[in-house]
Amino acid sequence: MPNSELLEQLDAAIAEKNLLKHPFYQDWQAGRLTRESLQLYARQYYKHVEAFPEHLRVLAARADESLKPVVMENLAEEENPARPHPKLWRDFAGALGVSEEEVTSSDSLPGTKHVVEKFREICGGRSVAEAVAALYAYEAQVPEIATTKIDGLKKFYGITEPAGLAYFEVHEEADKEHRAAWREWLETNANGEEAEILKSTNEALDALWGALSAVHNLCERSSATCAA
Repeated sequence: MPNSELLEQLDAAIAEKNLLKHPFYQDWQAGRLTRESLQLYARQYYKHVEAFPEHLRVLAARADESLKPVVMENLAEEENPARPHPKLWRDFAGALGVSEEEVTSSDSLPGTKHVVEKFREICGGRSVAEAVAALYAYEAQVPEIATTKIDGLKKFYGITEPAGLAYFEVHEEADKEHRAAWREWLETNANGEEAEILKSTNEALDALWGALSAVHNLCERSSATCAA
């Protein structure tokens, strides 16, 4: 399979399972979430945000000279001393009324735990091309998701201060560069293991969807304070 065909299949899988189609984000866009729903989301999704730099470090340790600069540039953005991404997320949670202690000490729902473990397993235990494809599948979606979240937070949820929006504003732009870099690497280097790459990509997409479903389903099962 030529790499262009592989990339087309990756993009088709991403489009099919794009998180903007998820009911939770659909409710976000329509203003149907309660603050309690957003607070639960902020506590849970932090686990993924916090783990992401370590996924990159795991991959960097395995990367060759063609890939390592790509990974390290991404990691440098995640850990930028002026705006480390986990801190920006905690600021977003704080704007929702969730303390740093609540964010960092909350127990993970099974779906949250699974997405962290799945990305770590792919980045550390599968081929480098599979890891890059999984990261591409995630970061390819982020800029548009970030824009949608900002719009919803401003319009429906009263989050307008810079600290509450900074995480998403950073990702509106930074992940455009990241997805382009992952894609360029895949176009040149993803040879000979197309079936495995597609399998891992779909597993990563399913894990991301499942993490969001864990929050959405708990909200639906809970009392009206968490219902959409």
